[in-house]
Amino acid sequence: MKRNKEEKKGDRWEVSFAPIVRYSAVFCVIVVVFSLLGGALLSVRQMKADAEASLHSSQAQISQRVTGAVDLLESLASFPDFYDPELPPIDKVKRLDQLSPYFDYMIICYVDEDIIVYSDGSEPASLASRDYMQRLFSTGQRQVTDSFAAGADGVTLNYTVAVPLIDQTGHITGALFCAIYFDEVVHILEKAAGGLNTDATLIGSKGQVTSSTAGLPYGASVMEALRNDTLFGTTPDKLEELLLAAQPGAYWSIHNGSLCYTAYQRVYDTNWDILCTVAFGTAFSQVLPTLIIVAFLTVLACVGLLLFVQRFIAKQMRVVNMLVHSMEELEKRVYQNERPENVDFKEILRLTSDGLSDGLTGVVTRSVFLNKAEAQLKKADPEMVKALLFVDMDNLKYINDTCGHEGGDIALKNIAYILREYEKKYDGVVGRYGGDEFLVLLTSLDDHKELRDVLDGLVLRLQSNIKSGGRDIPVQCSIGVAVYCPGMDLERMIFAADEALYHVKQNGKGYYYIHQN
Repeated sequence: MKRNKEEKKGDRWEVSFAPIVRYSAVFCVIVVVFSLLGGALLSVRQMKADAEASLHSSQAQISQRVTGAVDLLESLASFPDFYDPELPPIDKVKRLDQLSPYFDYMIICYVDEDIIVYSDGSEPASLASRDYMQRLFSTGQRQVTDSFAAGADGVTLNYTVAVPLIDQTGHITGALFCAIYFDEVVHILEKAAGGLNTDATLIGSKGQVTSSTAGLPYGASVMEALRNDTLFGTTPDKLEELLLAAQPGAYWSIHNGSLCYTAYQRVYDTNWDILCTVAFGTAFSQVLPTLIIVAFLTVLACVGLLLFVQRFIAKQMRVVNMLVHSMEELEKRVYQNERPENVDFKEILRLTSDGLSDGLTGVVTRSVFLNKAEAQLKKADPEMVKALLFVDMDNLKYINDTCGHEGGDIALKNIAYILREYEKKYDGVVGRYGGDEFLVLLTSLDDHKELRDVLDGLVLRLQSNIKSGGRDIPVQCSIGVAVYCPGMDLERMIFAADEALYHVKQNGKGYYYIHQN
C-alpha cells in the first residue's frame, strides 16, 4: 500500500484494486484455456467411444439381417418339396412368394440344378453367368454377394443371399436365394452413424464402396480415397491387408484438415467391411456448450469474488483511515504545540484509540472486536477451551428512565470494567457490540468445569446497584455462551451465543445459558 497523490483522496488512504482485477482476469483466462484443453481431451476420448459404438451397432444390425436370411433359406432348404422332381418349379416358387412379404425381402427365388431361376408370372431365366451361382454349385457353400444391379430395370441395387439345395446323396439339386434391399442397408448405416454423429462406409469384397454416409461415391476404391489423407500408425496398403485378413482395428488420420478416428470390422457371414469415422470438430461441438457454461460460471464467480473482496477491503480501510486520522491529530498536538510540556497526555491516548475503542466503556468497538477475536481464535492453544460470551444488560432502559442517562452510563462502565478483568485473565478480547450488549471471547480455559465456574462468578459480579433518589436500583445481566468446536468460525459462535442469550431472556433473565452444539 502506497500513500501518494494518486491513492490518497480527500485525506483518505485507498488501495488500488487494479492489480486484483488484472490477476483475476488472468485467472479466468487460464481457467478458460484449461477448460478448452480438457474439452479437447474429452472430445478425443469421446471420438473413440462414438466410433466404436457406431461400428458395433451397424455391424450387428447388418450381420443380423444377413444371418437371418441365411437361417431362413437353410430352414426352407430342409423342406422335401424342393427336392421332389415331380413337383413343378412354378409351384415351388409360389410357396416362396407367400413367404417373401412376411420377411421383408425383395424376392425369394428357386433355382434348379441347371441354374435356371423361376418366378411367378415371368419366363425362367438362366443364372449360369452369375459368379456367385457358379461358386455355389461348385463348392456347395452358401453365398453372400456385394450389391449389384438386378431386376427388370437392370438398375435396382440389392444384396443377394443364396444357399444350396443338397439332397440325401450329397448332390446339389438347385438353390434358394433372396434379395435384401440396398436401401435397407443404407438405412441401417444412417441410423447407426447418424445417432452418434459419425460417418459409416460399407466396403465390398473387392475394396469398393457399396454404401457410405460420408459422401464417398458408389463403386469407388476406398483405398484410393484414403491416399489423400494422412494416416498415423498405418498406411493405405497396410490397412488394405488388414481388411483382407478380416482383422478389426482402428487408426487416426487427418482428413480435410481435421483430426479423425476410424474403427473398422468385418461383417459376420460376409466379405464386407464397415469403417466408422468421427471428426474432432463434431465431437468437440458436443462438449462445447458445457465448456461455455463452465467458462461463464467461472467468470461470474470471479466477478462475485471481486465484489466481495472490494467490499471487505473498503471496510478494513475505514478502520485504517480512522487510525490514520487519529495519528495525524496526535502529530499536530505533539509537534505543533508551542509548549509540549503542557500536552494533555490523557487526550493524546484518547486520540490514538479514537475509532478503535468505545468512548464510554473503553472496550474495543464492534468492528475491531471482530478482527481481533478472529485472530485470537487462530492463534489460541487448541488444547484449551474457548468460549464466546454474549452479555446483555437486562434493565438499561429502566435505569435511564429512573436515574437518567448518567446512571445508565455508570452501569455500562461498571460492566465493561468487570469484563476487561476477565479479558486479561483468560487471554481474551472484549468489545461493545451494541447499546447495552458486549461480546467477550475467552481462549485459555482449562476445561468446561472452569468455564462454568467463571460464568457462575461473572453472573454474581455483574449484579450491582445504582443509587437514585435515596434508593438502590439493581443492575443485572443475562449471558449467552457458545463453546468453540473445531471448524467453527467466529460468525457462527456469535450466532450460537445470541441464541443462548435469547434462551436466558425467555426463561427469567439474570443468569447464563450455554448453547448446545
